[in-house]
Amino acid sequence: MEMLVTKFSNGKYRNEGELFDKPISAENVKLMGEMIALQALRTVKKFDMKVADKLYIGLIKDLHHMGEMDYIVSDGYDVAQTAICFLYQFAGRKASEIYGEDRTGKDITIKLACYREVDHFIKLLRNKPDRRGTVVESIDFTNYKALPADPVNCFEQERTDYSKYDTLVEALHLTELELAILNCYMNGMVQSEVCAELSIGRGKINSRKTNIRQRYFSLYGEL
Repeated sequence: MEMLVTKFSNGKYRNEGELFDKPISAENVKLMGEMIALQALRTVKKFDMKVADKLYIGLIKDLHHMGEMDYIVSDGYDVAQTAICFLYQFAGRKASEIYGEDRTGKDITIKLACYREVDHFIKLLRNKPDRRGTVVESIDFTNYKALPADPVNCFEQERTDYSKYDTLVEALHLTELELAILNCYMNGMVQSEVCAELSIGRGKINSRKTNIRQRYFSLYGEL
């Protein structure tokens, strides 16, 4: 499966390592910002599926369709624009260069500082009044050792109303892994993409799918 970095750079970069090894410039800052936004959203959505997952899905769709006439970008692209604007301040420098010190006096890179800027923006979106006063913590990207590999195209059709789905799934009392597998399939992934996304084998996926079906049938009967 072709990586998004490769696809959207027309083959100029084979992976994110090659992209971020180059100095920030007008030619690559847009792609850098988009990739950072995707990675940040993929991390945050593990803690907040209802908001971050919708932003992530919208951003994925934007990247694949924003070149089409009359296409309107989603709120997810605001996250990418935040990253792009932050990075462009450092044109001519590499994202791996030191940005400054954090509150503890530890040096942080431009790339890490960008992740923190994006996380702060996402937190503002997650803390809108209709969030019922839920306290949202920032994600510590400093200690996040395994930022996901290049994101995949997992969404093509827009889904806007999750209320019935959320109610149904909550009643199933799924495990964390079962919920992750179900969300992958609901986002349009095929089995090979679910394997790559969750780093698990087909056997484990199939057994969890069986468990999900059995719980569904026990509550709601046959489809």
